[in-house]
Amino acid sequence: MAALLHAESLYQIPSIDPLFPEENLLAMDAQMRFFVQENVPQVLAPRARLEYLLDALVKPGILGLNYEPGITLNARNTFYQRTGNCLSLSSLFIAMAREAGLDAYYNEVTIPPSWDMIDDNSMAFYQHINAAVDFGDGDIQVVDLSVDVYDYRYPQERITDQRAAAQHYNNRAVEQLNKDNTAEAYRYLRRALYLDPKASHIWGNLGTVFRRDGHQQKAGLAYRQALTLDPKDQVAVNNLGRLYRETGQAEKAEALEQQSLAFKRQNPFWHYGRARQEYEQGNFNAALRAIDRAIALNDQQYQFFLFQAVIHKRLGDMEAAQRSARLAAKLKLGS
Repeated sequence: MAALLHAESLYQIPSIDPLFPEENLLAMDAQMRFFVQENVPQVLAPRARLEYLLDALVKPGILGLNYEPGITLNARNTFYQRTGNCLSLSSLFIAMAREAGLDAYYNEVTIPPSWDMIDDNSMAFYQHINAAVDFGDGDIQVVDLSVDVYDYRYPQERITDQRAAAQHYNNRAVEQLNKDNTAEAYRYLRRALYLDPKASHIWGNLGTVFRRDGHQQKAGLAYRQALTLDPKDQVAVNNLGRLYRETGQAEKAEALEQQSLAFKRQNPFWHYGRARQEYEQGNFNAALRAIDRAIALNDQQYQFFLFQAVIHKRLGDMEAAQRSARLAAKLKLGS
């Protein structure tokens, strides 16, 4: 697999250092440090410092962060642009929390995944990462600044800054793929895999870069590596099946297509992922149809109703939005 990470000549770029690109996820500048000093009194107890910091980050009159699922930024750019996805907001929070003397870290949440369509024939995969603060003696508080995906009941684990950085570069690569900039996407994925070579979904996204540019053999190797690391990686299954179909391997394609089709039809989280993708592209009616299908398959997931409320609100149906929000709240409380 090492050869797949040394394919610079395919993209007419010079041989590059594995540290490129480097976006310094948690780097702070003087203005950011001043923001922490001004808004988080160091004389306070740790939990009070956390409350002051969160208030400063989310209150419109101070920083006023906004959750935007399609934007991946480092801490510094998130601070100045005041927006970003779950990983971006978590990076900013962690950088500032550490500046405030708190033991903050990245927290990976095992939620049903969110997919993104790169084009009609390829998909890419994202994961959810938030943050947590450890106060000692088992007292941990999770901080999630996104709108609709976190539930404390989901399995979760502390991950290293390095692993979070790999996901950052993976997300940046997907953004470049959406712009049809495969050379930059390759650079970001190469960096991501240097940091986390066992991440199946990143290998799958690398396969999509190669496949987009007609490097079918390399694409197949990357997809198969993804499935070696995670045989249940449905994005890799789907994309490898399409690759087999394109290269005339009908029998192999049929087997994977049937597996992928069964997954889509039976798994409500697939429809949830599609709803999120449609929403991010501004296709709100399509997003509503997809989330309605997800709820028809599984009406016990509060986040389905919460996202349904978000869609209804965007479509201007406030009564439906309130009804969905009430159902979401009822499910989240377990009543």
